[in-house]
Amino acid sequence: MSGSDFTMDELCELLSSSSGVRIDPAELGAATTFDDLGLDSLALLGVITAIERNRGVALPAEAQEIRSVQEFLSTLNDTLGKAA
Repeated sequence: MSGSDFTMDELCELLSSSSGVRIDPAELGAATTFDDLGLDSLALLGVITAIERNRGVALPAEAQEIRSVQEFLSTLNDTLGKAA
């Protein structure tokens, strides 16, 4: 992991602040989906926009279709790693 990697804690904080739904990283499993957390595609789009703006990197279009929180985090960190 590099210093630019997003942690699950950071992602949960961003999801919580963007959606108004409190998300505890300790309660997430490998298969937890955004639907499980009560987050719809519009909430995810807002998070993607915030990440792109704050990190100065464009996430792939398919990031909007990812349903698993862990898979989204992996895609995010892969994208950040390639941009570094």
